[in-house]
Amino acid sequence: MKIKLAFLIPLFLIFLGCSSDDKLEKETLKNITYEVLLFEYTPDTGNNTSRFRYQIKFNNPNNVAVRGNYKITYDADGLILTPIRKVPNDDPYDKIEANSFYIASYDVESALNPTLGTLKSIKFVSAEFVLAID
Repeated sequence: MKIKLAFLIPLFLIFLGCSSDDKLEKETLKNITYEVLLFEYTPDTGNNTSRFRYQIKFNNPNNVAVRGNYKITYDADGLILTPIRKVPNDDPYDKIEANSFYIASYDVESALNPTLGTLKSIKFVSAEFVLAID
């Protein structure tokens, strides 16, 4: 009797632990889209500097928040670049709430250096929001 009871108790616990109602459906995420709000390069501001700035709006059409990093690709005088962003140590990800948006901004003015050469133009190529996988 004790052997039967010792066999039936774990079997009973396993049966109770498995429930078909607890299935978690994974929703397929829609693509994060972007809109270029501003993309401007000024090779000479008149103050012996150049200025590069942009604002890119990333739209999350999903019913869940997403985390990740964005990358911007541009053409600098024929050289295609996708610079690596330096991210803070505490939380390296940007978050876009459900059915919301995030605006990535960049605005840097740099001193002109004739010995290094001067870029004539920077043109936008593409943007992407890369999702973080937990």
